[in-house]
Amino acid sequence: MLTKTEAIVLKAIKYRETSKIVTLYTKKFGKLNVIAKGAMLTTSKFGASLEPMSYILAILYKKETRELQFLSQADVIKSFLELYKNYNKMTIGLAICEMVYRVIKFEEENPRIFKLLVDTLENLNNADKNEINLLWYFLIHLVDVLGFGLNFRNCLNCGEKFGMKNLSQKVVFYPVKGGFLCSRCGAGASENFYSVGTFKSLVWLSGAKIDSVTSLKIDRNINSEIQRLLFDHLREHVEESLNLKSLEIYNKLKQS
Repeated sequence: MLTKTEAIVLKAIKYRETSKIVTLYTKKFGKLNVIAKGAMLTTSKFGASLEPMSYILAILYKKETRELQFLSQADVIKSFLELYKNYNKMTIGLAICEMVYRVIKFEEENPRIFKLLVDTLENLNNADKNEINLLWYFLIHLVDVLGFGLNFRNCLNCGEKFGMKNLSQKVVFYPVKGGFLCSRCGAGASENFYSVGTFKSLVWLSGAKIDSVTSLKIDRNINSEIQRLLFDHLREHVEESLNLKSLEIYNKLKQS
């Protein structure tokens, strides 16, 4: 069946001498592997449309019994050119695509994840500061769509809503439950504790509009805690390895 769908290119690898196997996250079909014949040729009709993070209209021959679909044509819908000009933004964009590649199963349509992915890459392309915030925003909302979102409302132990009185020192996070203990209930904890600043940053990111996410300046130590918390949570709920090479490169750049 010949069909067309919007898609984000997650990954592309060389196949034989002239072709590529490309992993797409599509609006209609979820994650798909496709073969683009002749994509490695200098005269290829695909041009630069199959680079990771590209937002394309894919025309493909899809057969239900086939794991590898045939890509007939790919036309760029939006060129996220700034992602390739700025190394910080490029590594974050690649980390986002790498995360989708690892945690999302094949052929599970989810328009909310597709929209989240497109919107995040578009805002990352336009960002001029604090670009890492968009990765945290993406992960917070991704886990929510996948059904294991974070509970920022009330303490797992006493049930009290979080506020000034019970957020005085630190909070304790339970990855399995995706929730927190307030400062009082978590006072005796020896592990999994985080600063109140980290908790408040996560709350702000979870409720912010995507086009305002990069307005928040987050300290380096809080960014480190956010990464640790979100990845600990993901590891409890997905089976795939989450050692994102692109994020490792970004962190090294920031430390140098």
